[in-house]
Amino acid sequence: MEQLLRIAEILSVPCRVVARGCGWLLLVLMAVILYDVIGRRFFATGSFKLQELEWHLHGAIAVLCFGWAYICNAHVRIDLFAERLTESARLKIEILAILLFLVPFMLAMTWFSVDFTYRSYIRAEGSPGGVGLPNRWIIKSAIPLGAILTIFGGLAVALRAYVALHRPDLIATPWKTEK
Repeated sequence: MEQLLRIAEILSVPCRVVARGCGWLLLVLMAVILYDVIGRRFFATGSFKLQELEWHLHGAIAVLCFGWAYICNAHVRIDLFAERLTESARLKIEILAILLFLVPFMLAMTWFSVDFTYRSYIRAEGSPGGVGLPNRWIIKSAIPLGAILTIFGGLAVALRAYVALHRPDLIATPWKTEK
C-alpha cells in the first residue's frame, strides 16, 4: 500500500509543479490586464493582441490547473447523495467515477485535441482578420497537456482512495491539502 501512495505522489508532482507555474502566470496575466486597462483609459491605446493574450493566459491557467484542483478536492462537486453515504461507499464511488468517467473522457480529449493542435500548427493558424496573435497552436496545446495532467491527478486520487479504503490507518482522505 505504501507503494501505491508513492505512485500517487509521483503522479501528483507534475500537477503541483504546473499549478505553481500557473500561479506565476497569474501575475503575468494581472500585469497584462493592468497595462491594457491603463493604456486604454489614459493613453487611448488598445490592442486586440493584448486582449487575446489575456484570454489565452486565462484559458491556459484554467485548463492546466484541473489536475491540481482534483488532487486538492478544489473542483466543483455536487454531493446531493454523498452526505448520506458511508465513507467507504464514497471512496468506492470516487474510484469508479475516476476509472469509468474521468480517465476515458480525458483520454478522448487528449486524442482529439492533439489532432486539433497539430492541424493548427500545420496551417499556421492565427487570429481571424490578422490583427490578433499568431501561432494559435500554442494556446491549443494547453488542452491536451491539461487533459494529461487531469488524468494524473485523477489517478493519484484513485490510488489514494484505494489505500484509504483498504488501509485507513495509512491515509485518512484521498485528497491532499497544499502545504
